[in-house]
Amino acid sequence: MSYEGILDTNLFIRYLHDGTPEEKEKFRNLIERARSKGTTFYIPFIVVVEMVYVLERVYGLPKARVREMVENILTLPVEVENLDVVLTAFALYEEKNLKFGDALVLATAKVKEITPIYTFDKDFRKFSEARVL
Repeated sequence: MSYEGILDTNLFIRYLHDGTPEEKEKFRNLIERARSKGTTFYIPFIVVVEMVYVLERVYGLPKARVREMVENILTLPVEVENLDVVLTAFALYEEKNLKFGDALVLATAKVKEITPIYTFDKDFRKFSEARVL
């Protein structure tokens, strides 16, 4: 598959939250160019992790709002690395009130069917997929 390019975290943060009108317009133009060409952008897994961290921890947004904002990105011409894991993680993040990093580890175990998760993190005690040492 041919990609238009890779989109970095700061583009999304500025578009979704604190960008100037000029920055938001540049982002929209970039997206529209890809749409008109029938191409997509690639979003590395770490970009999603960084977006969640910044929106939740830096800007103090609630988990439901963070999830909504990031999931809205999926309506753009993008391909997210490990999308199945990301979507499962968002469900766990909100429903089980997990930190997003923990939700990603648990989602990876579920989606990839790799268990157990070995950890020292006592928060994992409530999950059958985990073995707390």
